[in-house]
Amino acid sequence: MNQKAIWVYPWDLVDTNIDGVVSHLAEEIGINTISLATAYHSVEHLRPRAVREKIFRSANASLYFQPTVDFCQRSPLSPNIHSMAQDDCILDKFIDSCQRKGIAPKSWTVYLHNSFLGINHPDCAQQNVYGDYYSYGLCPANPQVRSYVINLSKELENRGIDIIEIESLSYMGFGHNHYHSKFGVDFGTAKSLIDLCFCYSCQQHGVEANIDISLLTEQVKSDLNVVLSQGKTNLSWQDYLHRIPDLANYMQMQEQVVESLLGEIKQATSCELDFIMMGGGLNTDSIADICDKVEILAYTADPKQVKKTIESTVQRIGSADQILTGYSVYGSATPDVDTLKQTVGIAVEAGVRNVSFYNYGIMPPTHLDWVRQAIQKMDEIIG
Repeated sequence: MNQKAIWVYPWDLVDTNIDGVVSHLAEEIGINTISLATAYHSVEHLRPRAVREKIFRSANASLYFQPTVDFCQRSPLSPNIHSMAQDDCILDKFIDSCQRKGIAPKSWTVYLHNSFLGINHPDCAQQNVYGDYYSYGLCPANPQVRSYVINLSKELENRGIDIIEIESLSYMGFGHNHYHSKFGVDFGTAKSLIDLCFCYSCQQHGVEANIDISLLTEQVKSDLNVVLSQGKTNLSWQDYLHRIPDLANYMQMQEQVVESLLGEIKQATSCELDFIMMGGGLNTDSIADICDKVEILAYTADPKQVKKTIESTVQRIGSADQILTGYSVYGSATPDVDTLKQTVGIAVEAGVRNVSFYNYGIMPPTHLDWVRQAIQKMDEIIG
């Protein structure tokens, strides 16, 4: 099935008729897949279509469904369960509604961007070369984190999810914070150095890969100290790769950490896996070999840029059939319906047959008709 999907937040379904929303999206807009946020990071969301409160806030990364006893017993980490999930079985209602309406229920799953678990389990968080924890990002090399990820994936499939959409199964690095961060250094090409995770688990993987961790961390610190002192760098990334022994090997090791975890999800589940290509430690070719689809975010008003991104991805993975393009239906990326039709059209003409629209609860309600027209344009091109 070619996906004509839309991202949806659970809090935008709680105070409305779920069957009514699903029916409208399917019958009036042309949607055949709905991706519901089941595990999500902390958020503040302006809700244009809300009947009551116009702003939703959650200070904690949370699960938006009540997990089974089996999950709670098997997972070494206990995520925050949002109060709305404790009062309402929204996931089960959503899945039931989708199944009755012939819609594929998809889980929008934010795995490792989890400040609640990172703060409560700092030993599971990513850690830079200076020993600072990035509490908003769990480390994919950590055994407890990996067990949590696998058990969450099994839980979602067992609940009736057809497709698991994977977000933040990656190394997050510096800057994607839970807090309002402030810094006056332009890292430039050295950004990847401050992003690197040197937690205990990653260092152990490095040792197993015959990397001299002591030498590597010493040189990374030395080069970062220069950037922190001067506020910028004049070196290229190739300069750093040449200067720092085993830097390339260490980054390749972290790519393999992510790939192996993704492979374990694949082995543990039988549902479709779609991977959003965001974050560090990702190799597009290898991700595509494991997942059913790779998702690229076409958040731009420039059709030529969309085409360029698709073509470069096709060169990596070999086919446009495996690509899903995501579109923001508001703001400067999509100022009007004609822009959305053009950016969707250029992707379809390039061979893409799967699209998703962001986001039901964020976009102004009138923009939902833009989605209908974009899907209509897609169908006209495919014929």
